[in-house]
Amino acid sequence: MAERLRGRAAVEQRERRLRQHPLCAHCAKVDKITVTAEIDHITPLAFGGTDTDDNVQGLCLPCHAAKTATEGANKQAAANHPDWIRPSAIPTTIVAGPPCSGKTTYVSKHSRPGDTVIDLDSIMMKLQPGYRHWSDGLHQSLLNSAIRARNAMLGNLCRETKGQAWFIVSAPSEAERRWWQTKLGGEVLLLHPGVDECKRRAAARGTPRAVAGVDAWEKSALAPWRPPASRAVRAAVGLDGWPVDAS
Repeated sequence: MAERLRGRAAVEQRERRLRQHPLCAHCAKVDKITVTAEIDHITPLAFGGTDTDDNVQGLCLPCHAAKTATEGANKQAAANHPDWIRPSAIPTTIVAGPPCSGKTTYVSKHSRPGDTVIDLDSIMMKLQPGYRHWSDGLHQSLLNSAIRARNAMLGNLCRETKGQAWFIVSAPSEAERRWWQTKLGGEVLLLHPGVDECKRRAAARGTPRAVAGVDAWEKSALAPWRPPASRAVRAAVGLDGWPVDAS
């Protein structure tokens, strides 16, 4: 595997490459102009790619996360609760609640252009166009890829400098919501219009599976929740460079 530069040389190399690749290469393919946030190795170093200028491109955070999630690591278990995440550098709101509680709608109404929205359902739809949550069967490989992409976006929050972050997560128990807040900082917003209303919305949307999801959320909300540090998990580093576990 090719070795990366370290220290000051690495910083200078990244700054030079950001000047060479100011716009996201993937967005440009669909005639969208997005500023580069990450310098990406076109062929990953783990797969024999070189750390040379002809093997790098600029990507925005969503495109970088989506590419990372599909680079062959999706057979490994992804960490639902990555303990390595550092606090967000920008104001962050953790929006939790059961299925059909209005989390996505709330964020779409209150977020502004330039904000970072991290939503597992949206990531899965980007990774697999046509996927519809609570309507389609969910394959473990897609879930692993989506969680890995979500974790990459969460990990990048410590380096953000503009806008706000909105993290949409189920988090049924108060203990789990506190855990996320301890990791990311910011505030927690719990949306819950009531069990009957959530189920009514699920039926109205034509997603009866979400009705069972509401019941499962309520059951989990009453069960003890332990942080991942107290669980027996298999820790490792994935091919994408992010820590993974079996939680």
